Amino acid sequence: MTKELKEQLIKRLKSFAWRIGCYITVAGIALIVDNLTLFNISPELTTVIALIAGEITKFVNTYSESK
Repeated sequence: MTKELKEQLIKRLKSFAWRIGCYITVAGIALIVDNLTLFNISPELTTVIALIAGEITKFVNTYSESK
């Protein structure tokens, strides 16, 4: 495996980790809120929020690495 391929793989794995971490966080928040019956968040909305949060954290991660 070439060095460039390894670097690309590592970047993709980090991106995946960020996205899955955000999804788990938002799903956990939705579960807590649902159990408290404060809001009624559908699984579809949870998924959309998780994807948006993933993109935001990806942007923050990318921006912080460039400094």
